[in-house]
Formats: sequence, C-alpha cells, structure tokens
Amino acid sequence: MKVGVSNPFVITGYISPDYFCDRKNESDRLMKAVSSGRNMTLISLRRMGKTGLLKHFKHQLENKNKTFSVIYADLLPTMTGNDLLTTMSNALIGVRKNEKNFLEKILASLSALRPSLTVDPFTGQPSLELKPGSSAVLQTGLDQIFDLIKGINRNLVFIFDEFQQIRNYPEKNIEQILRTIIQAYPSIHFIFSGSSRHMLENMFMSAGKPFYRSTELMYLERIDPADYRKFILDKFAKAGTIIDDDAISLIFDWTRLHTWYVQYVCNKIFELGGKKVTSLVVNKVFLQILTESEPEYINYRNLLTMQQFKLLKALASERGVDKPTSGKFINKYDLTSPSSVKTSIKSLLEKEMITYENEILQVYDVFFSRWLEYHYSI
Repeated sequence: MKVGVSNPFVITGYISPDYFCDRKNESDRLMKAVSSGRNMTLISLRRMGKTGLLKHFKHQLENKNKTFSVIYADLLPTMTGNDLLTTMSNALIGVRKNEKNFLEKILASLSALRPSLTVDPFTGQPSLELKPGSSAVLQTGLDQIFDLIKGINRNLVFIFDEFQQIRNYPEKNIEQILRTIIQAYPSIHFIFSGSSRHMLENMFMSAGKPFYRSTELMYLERIDPADYRKFILDKFAKAGTIIDDDAISLIFDWTRLHTWYVQYVCNKIFELGGKKVTSLVVNKVFLQILTESEPEYINYRNLLTMQQFKLLKALASERGVDKPTSGKFINKYDLTSPSSVKTSIKSLLEKEMITYENEILQVYDVFFSRWLEYHYSI
C-alpha cells in the first residue's frame, strides 16, 4: 500500500461520499419522501449497508439543503424505555450542543425524569442519563423531548435505527406511546429502520398495530454488481493496483454480494498492497479471514446444541435450502426428524444465526457459513 493512501474500503461508520458506493436510487427515494412529507421504514438484512445509507442520506440532505437537520438515534443498544429516552436526549444534544444554555434548558425541561449529566470518557461530549420510573412519566418524557426537538428552527428528520428493538422492552405499551406522541408532531419527518424484516413488517403492516400503514416501506437490496465492480476497480487503481475481473467476481460470489463482507474482504486485500490482485491472492485472504475468526466460530459450536450445530453445517453445505424439513435434506445430513429441525430453526432464528431470504433458509453470518462449509461440507 502506498504511503499516505488510506484504506478506502470502510467497514465501520460513515466517512464521506468518496468512500460510499452507489445507493443513488435509494438516497433519491429517501430525499423525495422527506420532501413530500412521507415517513419511511427502511428494512434490510444486517450488514447490508443500511446504517451507512442513513448516514449518507443525513450528510447529503444537510449539505444540500441548509434548512434541514437530521437527528439519528441507534436503538440497538437499548433495552428499556429509560434507555430509549436517554438515547433520544443525547441525540438531541448532539444537534443542539452549540446553542447557548441548551444543556441547562434540557435539564430543566426533563427534571421529572431525574436527569444526571456526565461526560462521555471516549468523546469528551456531555451525556445525559434519564430515569422516568413509570409508563406515565415515560410518555411525558418522550413528549418533552419531542417538544425540545420541535424547538429547533429548521426542517427536521428523526431517524430511529434498529427500531424493532422497542419490541424487546419490558414496557409493553411503548409502540402505542410512541405512535401517539409522533402523531402530535406532524412537522417532524421520521425514518424508521431495522434488520428484522418479520418484526418490522408486523409493526407497520399488521392491522390493529399502532404504526399500521403509517409509513412507506423500502427494502434495501444488494448494490448493483456493475456499480460495485466499478467502485472496487477505481479504489484499487487510485492506489496503483490492478485487480482482475475474475478476482472481483470471486469476492462477490464468496460474500453473497453482501455489502459489509465485500468491504471487509477488499479492506484486507488492499492492506496487502502489491501491484496486482488475482484470484490466488483473494483465496489466500479468504483463508486468512476464516483462520482469524476460528476461535469465535468454535465457541458457537460449544454454545449450541448438537442438533442446532448439525443444522448449521447442513445449511452451509447446501448454501441455503428452501425445504429444510424435507425427508431428502434430513436424511442426507442425519438431522433426526422434521420436528427436531423445526425446533432448531426456531431457536436459531431467535438467535439470529440463520435467516430467510427469498424463501431460502441460510446461515446469517456469511463468514461463519463459509467456515462451516470449508470444514464440514459433505
């Protein structure tokens, strides 16, 4: 790798449009929805680039239209309504931190939530922790936060990432509380996103649910291979490296064209330097990735039941199946019985170790699937 050339294949966070591949159609669709006052729900598999797209959209919108502010809140780490309030308030602080006396204002406004102010040890930024104590106070707290958000004198978009997480909160009426409050703030545009298709479709498409048909649904698919190929060729070329078309095709096949895994493989290849990347180089990187991840995957084997692990091996060997309870599949991999397979499927789906995509059941983690295939394929 040339001195001074940073690795252009980003695997964490969002840097700038220069490091972001494609998604023009998806970005345009989000822009049009916001401009027309429509709320959106973005659904994708994990690590398909959903969060990167949302942060790219935030960057594009705020830079193209100075009248807009985007507030982004990641709900994945949250476990309770208290956590939700804390995450939202800190997202708000991030947007309004430069306003004079804003911290004092937010502490006064949220006094019923017993706020405590700390400093994040990693970023040095002020951080709030809130403790509402009851559902009634939780609802009041959410209303107060949205009122503070509304006080921003700009057009507003609020993004809830990994929104399905609220389904796991102990407060069972949280959907109703949120929906009631959101309806009271029609001037704020909302984008909900998440990686659990089943849960989000249930929340937004099931009659009787608080958020039923309140948003437009958008499914994030794989990046067009032609666009991704051009992006990869360009990034390597700028570093003085040629990468074979066959090598790129091999990467796309091995990673299922799944954004994060493509980025990770290219990141590792770019790190090697060299003038030319061939299929031989790519295969060496594949083996390196599997070897580095092996302790984690062996631990999976130790934590799962024998039947669950056998099912994972079978799915990886077949590269996904559409009829996992068929006699042919069960007999080939000695999976005992249809009822045993169904039990394992239910448990592994809950653990998010397998997933359905286009009616095909497969191992969710692409690298884990390749490790299983490498070691156990019949």
